[in-house]
Amino acid sequence: MGSVSYWQAEAGAAAPHSLRERITADVVIVGAGITGVALALWLARAGLRPVVLEAREIAAGASGRNGGFLLGGTAETYAAARERYGAERARRIWAFSAGNNAQAVELAGELHERGIATGFARNGSLRIALSETEWDEIRRSVALLAEDGWSAELLDRAELSERLRATYLGASFHPPDAEVQPARFVRGIAALAVAAGATFYDHSPVAAIAEDASGVQVTTPEGAVTATALALATNAWLGESGALFGAGWLSRAITPTRGQILTTAPAPDLGFPCPCYADDGYQYWRQLPDGRLVVGGWRNHALESEYGLDETPTEAIQPHLERFVRATLGLEDARIEHRWAGAMAFSADRLPLVGRLPDHDHIYLAGGYTGHGNAYAICAAHILTALIQGETHPDADLFDPARFARVLYT
Repeated sequence: MGSVSYWQAEAGAAAPHSLRERITADVVIVGAGITGVALALWLARAGLRPVVLEAREIAAGASGRNGGFLLGGTAETYAAARERYGAERARRIWAFSAGNNAQAVELAGELHERGIATGFARNGSLRIALSETEWDEIRRSVALLAEDGWSAELLDRAELSERLRATYLGASFHPPDAEVQPARFVRGIAALAVAAGATFYDHSPVAAIAEDASGVQVTTPEGAVTATALALATNAWLGESGALFGAGWLSRAITPTRGQILTTAPAPDLGFPCPCYADDGYQYWRQLPDGRLVVGGWRNHALESEYGLDETPTEAIQPHLERFVRATLGLEDARIEHRWAGAMAFSADRLPLVGRLPDHDHIYLAGGYTGHGNAYAICAAHILTALIQGETHPDADLFDPARFARVLYT
């Protein structure tokens, strides 16, 4: 079962190009979401020959189904991140994500120069408090961010959109943040990768993975790729990918989790010039230039039902999204035009797994973004690019998969 996102439908379908022969490459990448396409781009620009295999289409998974937010920082507030990871590690993680945000902005500019539309706009973002506890955390975060040199502004209740004041208490504004049409953005990066020398095969699911002393062979129903290295960029499907060659612990390192979204028909200007993120990330919305509202989240109202890879919107969540539109925002007659879901990947410590797979010489992975993939994936691909080439990366230790493998693999 599944669904098609508004972004995927708006971008249109591409002609299929499946692998039907046996080929060689320097690196074979499995998965053509934002991680896979960015990795293909960086590897190709480094002079390597990457081949990308995708079971469906480019941006078919969460990369083409999310809200299109380009946020810096972690999924939780900066104050919460400092409590979880310690001040210095939190600062490094935040700096990494801020660098990822800047890299995304740079890529959006490059795509614009090439005439590739991505729906990019840099209007900042709002992190909005639903409870007094969250409001206190946001206030502390703004102060801590200022101490560490990042820009954030505090907005009290009176400064919120009039339609939000009855429900929410205040917000922090983050000027560097941006938004895109995510399916078009990922496809655009793939186009840059192709121009640099990468090759993509869609509708080419992986049937088997074999590793030996010289490299890897990845087999599809009608072809195979032999390469020196393999990069798994399958995020919520990392567990399934690992099961193909005995890395079963990956299915315990991450938890596939469904996120649901809807879009309305064009509505009047509601005073949302930038992406909004509330209730510790369980609520998020934005208004597109044509007036459409994109509303997602609310999975905390039925957490147990949202685990797994099913991309079907459900009656357990969708009424909450619709109630926000009709009751909170006052759009009683709004027409719901599109509903969809996507599979995210949550890790136990809320950080991605990026690096070489422990006990494997030629296999690398990136995923487990905990619903915040756009904030990590582009620079996560930089880490893999360095490691695959036998180099080091200053932030590789932050996300090393070995931190889970030590306690999970059997």
